[in-house]
Amino acid sequence: MTATAVATDHRLADDEMASFVIRGYHIVQPDLREGLNQEIYDALDALDTNPGDGVLETVPQLNEVWNSPEVVGALTSLLGPDYEMFSHRHCHRNAPGTPSQQIHQDNMNDLRVSGGQVRSPDRVDLVLAMYYPQDVEQNMGPTCILPGTHVLNALPERMASQGNFRDQFIATVPAGSVVILHYDIWHAGTANTSKRVRYMLKFLFQRTSEWNVPSWNHDPANDAMIRTRLEAENPMGMQRALSAKQKHFRTRMWNRLAGDESLDLSYRDKWAGGAWN
Repeated sequence: MTATAVATDHRLADDEMASFVIRGYHIVQPDLREGLNQEIYDALDALDTNPGDGVLETVPQLNEVWNSPEVVGALTSLLGPDYEMFSHRHCHRNAPGTPSQQIHQDNMNDLRVSGGQVRSPDRVDLVLAMYYPQDVEQNMGPTCILPGTHVLNALPERMASQGNFRDQFIATVPAGSVVILHYDIWHAGTANTSKRVRYMLKFLFQRTSEWNVPSWNHDPANDAMIRTRLEAENPMGMQRALSAKQKHFRTRMWNRLAGDESLDLSYRDKWAGGAWN
């Protein structure tokens, strides 16, 4: 895979990048060859045991997903053109009758990612990429995501005993979809009450170097729109103090990603010149 060769029209636009920074996830629907998703599903269904980290070697057709231009373009946008696949990956087999997981963040005991980078709420150094080889319907155990929680890694552990949040996103997606998550986002697999096995392939991709220019399709003319979105949008209802913290960290995240094209955060009067309320 050569990320630098990805055509720019497969990289994310400013609006899509802003949505990822705000929500903490992005959905890709790659243009895969006909029959590939079923091939992968059948190969997984024929296995007697979970291959764990060896799933890519066991089901090599998965390389077609991760090498698709749409997936490479999204990962390049988020992690830079020299990103790499992490050594850990996992096949989640959600059989009929499987109960819901507790809402959680992955591996919060490890505050560093590979290469010694410190996990921080204003960075994008590691992402989860979840591939679904079959249509995922509401009763098949879709992944639940809590939008915006990726910048709030100090949320109380008692959240793990709660569920069915008002603004949660339930990933009911068509076969072949790849849901890319910021590594620190709160999420969970839900109960499979259907009669069909739901597979999800979890892979991790990581940044290998810092970039001082955007690695997506950036247009400085969009800066005002981006700043307004970062300052105003609330993907999930939260306490006022948490909401202010969330908006602060996601603006810092955008500027880290944009480097030399970062937003001007000098003070501005947002109300001057506007109509009286």
